[in-house]
Amino acid sequence: MKKFIALTLILGSFNALANSGEKALFTMEKDHNEENIMMIHAQTDNDCKFITSSKNSEKNYMEFYWLMNNGKSKKEIHPMIRSTIKERVQFLGINDAKDSFKIKLNDLTELRHDLSDTTMEIASEIINGECQVKSILNLGASGQHRRIDLDQTFCKVSKNFLGVPNGCRSLDLIGKDIQTNEEVKVTFKAR
Repeated sequence: MKKFIALTLILGSFNALANSGEKALFTMEKDHNEENIMMIHAQTDNDCKFITSSKNSEKNYMEFYWLMNNGKSKKEIHPMIRSTIKERVQFLGINDAKDSFKIKLNDLTELRHDLSDTTMEIASEIINGECQVKSILNLGASGQHRRIDLDQTFCKVSKNFLGVPNGCRSLDLIGKDIQTNEEVKVTFKAR
């Protein structure tokens, strides 16, 4: 009986540890240097609650890094780029239970879109013993008012007369319908 209890405790601890760690939220991709992908992620603890990274001196619940060379390696983000990304994907606050926080997709302010709100909810919950995180965005009429778990944003880059990127000509939002798990893609164009 003691061996059974010990084994149960060990397996329970192992399952809890499997729930903790980095959770991908979504990627930000573009058609300029497209082999480099911006990964947006969060950290969860053993109880599937959001925590700040030990590397994160700013105590944010969201982190960023580059996936380089088509996902073959990771690279830290330069502080100047980090501040720009934090403006584009703005953290708005976390709930008391630490299982949900809000972010605002400020890239959409430069585009013609039909979303009533550009705020997303990042939510965590344990499903079948596994910590799962969703990036929930409510679409407008062009997306049939569906709620999606956002996987990717894809920017078709606009450039100035010198060829320097200066925004998006269009932005695709790609994810899965929360109800049907069907892939959904909506595209919004620059103003």
